[in-house]
Amino acid sequence: MDVEPPTGDDLNRMLVSMKQDVLRRAAAEPPARRRPWARRHLGLTLGLVALLGVGGAGGALALVLPSPFQASPAATPTSTPSATPTPRPTPSAAPSPSAPPPQTVPAPATGIDCATLGDRAQVTSLVPAAQLVTVQPGYWGSGDAAYRQAGVLDCRWTAEGAELSEDVVEIRISPAADRGREWISGLTQSGLPGLQVGDVSAARCEDDYGTRCNASLVSGPWWIELSLGATVTSAPVTTETARAAAGSVVTVTDALTPGAPWAGQESSWAGTSCADLPSGRTVGELAGSPDMGDVVEQGWTPATGIRQTQAWSTRCSWTIASADDTQPDGYVSGVTVEFVSGSAWAYGRETMPGTPVEVAGADSATLVCYSHEGASCWVDLVSDGTWVQVLAYVDPEDSGLLIPLSEAVLAAQAAASGRG
Repeated sequence: MDVEPPTGDDLNRMLVSMKQDVLRRAAAEPPARRRPWARRHLGLTLGLVALLGVGGAGGALALVLPSPFQASPAATPTSTPSATPTPRPTPSAAPSPSAPPPQTVPAPATGIDCATLGDRAQVTSLVPAAQLVTVQPGYWGSGDAAYRQAGVLDCRWTAEGAELSEDVVEIRISPAADRGREWISGLTQSGLPGLQVGDVSAARCEDDYGTRCNASLVSGPWWIELSLGATVTSAPVTTETARAAAGSVVTVTDALTPGAPWAGQESSWAGTSCADLPSGRTVGELAGSPDMGDVVEQGWTPATGIRQTQAWSTRCSWTIASADDTQPDGYVSGVTVEFVSGSAWAYGRETMPGTPVEVAGADSATLVCYSHEGASCWVDLVSDGTWVQVLAYVDPEDSGLLIPLSEAVLAAQAAASGRG
């Protein structure tokens, strides 16, 4: 039976998640990546909230406020693609001219790591066989770097024997109490109950199904987000479950003093948006897919309060926009670019080892490819103190096209920022 290929928003979502899926399956014990949640918009002001729905088994329900910005419009379909794709450049690799300068590495403001938090908060009392999910180098994205630069401690545990994607305990701690109070004020004004833990709090539990409980609270200088999955206990998770867990975390954080904020390197990428990058026409020509749509800025999930207000990073994508929903063989279906300003410290530390390549405009660059029930290749590079990742869904033999694509991205950003 023939199946129509995904298009539009469906294709965007598929392309954004494909890299994580390929990496997860390619490793014997890959770390979990967060899964998207569907947003239910409940208001337009601080006094109203949007609640993210459960995104499948083990999916988390987050407490969020609506963004004041409208979503980027979907790419407009263009003419039917020609039968013969544009010839692609021949893959080539060469040593990069120089290594990036040393960078100050950010650390969580808590001064403790996830393992220590789990021990002190007695996570095993919630999940007797809890296993800490560790994101290994190479499985990072710009969102992970943004958390680190904001001083956020982001921790996840799963139950022994469960799928790594089934996060049963998630805890995020940010040294942003004032912003947390504002956020929680909106949650409580919308009718969400408090936990009677910490200074202020709000929680949402799916009591009808007992699938997940989520809470946001402030205690002293700390803004804490907590999410509990249905497999935490033998019974459905409830507000009482969340209250007990939140109390355990607050007992730990009340003994901690926030460290100094990370002072990163200034970079012109701080003011860069997706609109400053190459047009869909340029990307399509370089990728051998002339019907590539215009660039779209992709949202991040889980879009929790801390993620939306404290950890800023950018992800841009270009996808095929064919009029008849077909793609000739050999077309590159999508290209993505991710970056967070000042993140050069992550290059070589959290990125996967690969082949050094020469990319005009980059201080250093590496090419990486993975093939496992699908294929993708990407270039990790450093530009003006920032780690940038340029990815295309191509087989390794076509990875050479990533070099001119990366160069086009850097040239467009340099021109837009006045460095060109």
